[in-house]
Amino acid sequence: MKETSVYKMCSRCLCDTTIPSIRFDSNGFCNFCKSHDLLMNSYPGAEQSKKSLDLLLEKIKRDGKGKHYDCIVGISGGTDSSYTLHLAKEFGLRPLAVHFDNGWNTDQSVKNIKALTDILDVDLETYVVDWEEFKDLQISFLKAGVPCIEAPTDVAIFGTLYRIANQENVHYILGGQSFKTEGTVPKEWSYIDGTYVNTIRRTFGKSKLKNYPGLSLPALFYYMFVKRIHIIPFLNYVDYSKFEAKSLLKEVYKWSDYGGHHYENLYSKFAFGYYQFHKFGIDKRKISLSGQVRSGFLSKEDALSQIQQEPDVKEDTVDYCIQKLGLTKSEFLEYYNKVNKTYKDYFTSEDILKYFKIPVRLLVFLKLVNPVLYEKYFK
Repeated sequence: MKETSVYKMCSRCLCDTTIPSIRFDSNGFCNFCKSHDLLMNSYPGAEQSKKSLDLLLEKIKRDGKGKHYDCIVGISGGTDSSYTLHLAKEFGLRPLAVHFDNGWNTDQSVKNIKALTDILDVDLETYVVDWEEFKDLQISFLKAGVPCIEAPTDVAIFGTLYRIANQENVHYILGGQSFKTEGTVPKEWSYIDGTYVNTIRRTFGKSKLKNYPGLSLPALFYYMFVKRIHIIPFLNYVDYSKFEAKSLLKEVYKWSDYGGHHYENLYSKFAFGYYQFHKFGIDKRKISLSGQVRSGFLSKEDALSQIQQEPDVKEDTVDYCIQKLGLTKSEFLEYYNKVNKTYKDYFTSEDILKYFKIPVRLLVFLKLVNPVLYEKYFK
C-alpha cells in the first residue's frame, strides 16, 4: 500500500487523506478497509459467531459461579453500551453496570442509564470524578494543542472498569465497541494511554492527580496478565445493527436518542463536533460511517450525504463548555489558536507497547483482547 500527498478518498469507504496514516492499494482501497476485512475473519458469519458467542457465555457463567456478578458492563447511556447491557441480561448473565461520571453527562444519558438499570434490575456503580482535579486535566489537554482531548476520560473509564472488576473478582468486562458500526479511529486522532495523560498533566497541569482513576502501563498488564481480567468487544459476537438497537431501546426502555456519535456526553459533543472538526479538520463521522458502509448497513452515497453538513454543535454549547471549565473566551481562544500537535510530540508508552506484541497477539487469538486494540497499539 502507498501513501499519497494528493487528496484521495477510498474507493470503498469515506476514509481519505485527511487521515495522516492512510494508505491505498492498487484498487484504491485503504488500509482501514483491509483491517476491517481481517477483523471480519475473526468475527465471521452468523452461524460461526453463534458458536463463539455460546462458548463465551458458557465461559463467563462458569467463571462467575458463586460470585454476586459474572461480568461488568460499562454504560454511558449511549446506544452501544445500553444495548450491550440489554443483551447481557437477555443471555442470562448477571452483570454489574458501571458508569464513569466525568461531570459532563447530559440529562438524556442519566435518564437512559436509570431506565435500563431499573427495568433490567441491574445494580449500578457510578464513579463520580473529582471535578476540580479533572477540570484541570481537561484544560491541560487544551493547552497541549492535541486533538485527543477526550483521552483523560477514556483512560479513566478503562481504569474504573478494571478496578471495579478486580474488587468484585470478576474476569470479564463487556464492552460496547463494534468495528462494524464504529470503524477504527486512527491513532493520530484518538490516542489513549495513561503515560500520555500523566505527561500532559505534568507539563501543563496545576494539580496532582490524587483521585483520578488512571491506568498506568504496569497496572494495565497486572490486570490483563496477573488478574486475568479481559475486556470483550461483545457486540462483535452478535448481528448488530445500530438502527435496530435504537428501535428496541426506545420501545422497551423509553430510551432517548441524543443525536451524534457519543453525544450522550456534552464534552464529547464539544470535542468531536466542534474542537476537532474546526481546529484540526478532523471529522470522526467519516470513521463510524465508513464502518457502516463496509458492513453493508449504509451505502457510500448515503454516508457521503450525511457529512455534507457540519456537525450540529450550537454556539451556546461551546460557550457552556468553556464556562464550565472556568475559562474566559480569550483564554480558550489562546489555547485553541496554538500550533496543532499530536501525541507524538509528547512522551507516551507507544514504543514500550511494541515489546508486548506477541503475548497480546496470543490473547487476541484466544478472543480475550479486542483485535482493534492490537491493530492500533501493538502491531
